[in-house]
Amino acid sequence: MTMHEMTPSRREDLLLGGLILFLTLILIGTSFFCGWVFLQRMERLYQGHIYPNVYALGVALGGMTPAEAVAALDPVAAQVSTGELVLTDGDRGWSYDWAEAGMSVDATATVQAAYAVGRGPGWREQLSVWLDYHDVWPRFTFDAVTARGLLETLSQKISVPPVEPTLKLENGEIIIVPGMVGRVLDVSSTLAQLQAVGGDLYRVELPLVFADVAPADPDAVNIKAQVEPLLGRSITMMAYDVLTEETLTWTFDREDIAQWLYLAPGPDGRSLVDINKYAIQTTLVTLAAEMGDGRGFRFDEAAQQILDVFDAGGGSLHIYLTHPERVHQVRSGDTVMKLGDQYGMPPGLIVAANPAINPDQLSVGQPITIPSQDILLPNMPIIGKKIVVSLAEQRTRVYENGALLYDWIVSTGLPDSPTHRGTFQVLGKHDNAYASQWDLWMPYFISVYPAGGGVENGFHELPILANGQRLWAGSLGHPASFGCIILGIPDAETLYNWAEVGVTVVIE
Repeated sequence: MTMHEMTPSRREDLLLGGLILFLTLILIGTSFFCGWVFLQRMERLYQGHIYPNVYALGVALGGMTPAEAVAALDPVAAQVSTGELVLTDGDRGWSYDWAEAGMSVDATATVQAAYAVGRGPGWREQLSVWLDYHDVWPRFTFDAVTARGLLETLSQKISVPPVEPTLKLENGEIIIVPGMVGRVLDVSSTLAQLQAVGGDLYRVELPLVFADVAPADPDAVNIKAQVEPLLGRSITMMAYDVLTEETLTWTFDREDIAQWLYLAPGPDGRSLVDINKYAIQTTLVTLAAEMGDGRGFRFDEAAQQILDVFDAGGGSLHIYLTHPERVHQVRSGDTVMKLGDQYGMPPGLIVAANPAINPDQLSVGQPITIPSQDILLPNMPIIGKKIVVSLAEQRTRVYENGALLYDWIVSTGLPDSPTHRGTFQVLGKHDNAYASQWDLWMPYFISVYPAGGGVENGFHELPILANGQRLWAGSLGHPASFGCIILGIPDAETLYNWAEVGVTVVIE
């Protein structure tokens, strides 16, 4: 035997090794073929469906079509917190949920990512989807319209307008006090930063972008040329107090008017001097406080009157003087009727101002609100004219500029429907008013005060019944009416023609 000859046992080992290799290759090939067949079959089986073991936001999406998966994810996505957004200006911060800034889970994009799992080009990726759990991270979408709305709302809160130059009278001369730079939120630039952040579940702090806004830079010579003619105007304001019959007078001159002036941008970019109505109101508030007795003005109305007179070059005006509410502490023996006489306020108005009280059972010490006298005197008073009714004498006297003009006998209300005492004024006039409660006509009716229940008391001629008969024709000089003041013929017509709305009526 030579060295190159194999022994039978060696030959058998080689044959056995070759057979094992062959069988192994066949097995591997068969495995690959089976795996390929399996993948092909599963791919056909799950065509148009998400592979098993795929999850998003905790929802098992395996076996669903993309449309079904979107429907399953939508309600869950709506509940997902998208994290915190903090917008800061360097000193302060404003915290929002990202959803308020337009960030939300995109269910459709998330499902698209879930559908792609296991559908890559490599067989290992395709096979792994069947053997392992796959959690797809949610995708997000950014709504720029929602974000812009949030920034614009924030801008209204934090933008600081420039402080424009102001005018100041110093030693009789107008001084221009320089303004201060303001800042406004640059919404577009801040929005661009938000869009660049991208979507994710985390907390982000983002600096806001601001733009400086410079105040006007007025020409001093031009401003002073505008101011001087305005400071030369003078306004005299008068207010007549019906209750005290005094006329209060104030004069506004250079010092006062200087406080009302301000600089406004003109059409050519040059500053214009204008008058500030709200600064006039501030002056009126100060004057009311100086009176110190609760009296005041109809501030907006009075400021507009002053502004109109100022625009006309100056002059005089009358304004309305207001009076405060009062509080009465109930004493023993007080009734609503007695309080009405004491304060000159119809009892019905006292009851209306105190809805929580029982008007038939007042308690000692109980606070009772007495309405402002202004409720009875809503119109600008007519100075120089006054009507006085004496309940004791049953007479009406008419005065003009302090002189007695007429003195008439009248009839006032019966005890169970009295004419109320107080200071009133003419509220309105009707040449022939109808009283449906008593089915009678009241010629030359002059309304004086509300008596409650939608009824107004006032002056009128002897009333006429439905049958044409004059009521109370023989009763003048004695209480006879349901609360009105009855005049004879032709006294009622004379008073009707003489008294305009706003004339003071005192019933005593």
